[in-house]
Amino acid sequence: MIRQGFLFWVLLVGGAGVALFLLKYEVQAREERLARINSEIIRTQEAIQVLRAEWSYLNRPDRLADLAQRHLDLVPAGGRQIAVSLAAVPEARPVITPDGLSLATKPRPGDPLVYAPLDKPQPVLAAQRSVQ
Repeated sequence: MIRQGFLFWVLLVGGAGVALFLLKYEVQAREERLARINSEIIRTQEAIQVLRAEWSYLNRPDRLADLAQRHLDLVPAGGRQIAVSLAAVPEARPVITPDGLSLATKPRPGDPLVYAPLDKPQPVLAAQRSVQ
């Protein structure tokens, strides 16, 4: 009986030793993996900081203005390009509510409602109208 108990405890201690040995190497492998992932995170964060710095450098207003001046043939808009005359501005149409009532197109003093035309006005090109 003592021999069976002794054999049982020897096997139990041996099994626990093997289990701890395997667990130790599993923990070491996971720690190495964690260190690799952390170093990859740090490298990625540094790359993001470099990219943000480059983006800020490339989007400086003075640099963009210089590039626009060199590569785009833009000129300031003249007064004749903006509006030909008051006749070219379309007249606002009355707004019809879902219940069929029309609203005034001109706001009254203190009225909080927003008024808008029913459909979009057609664009009028400067070439279609004579300049007055």
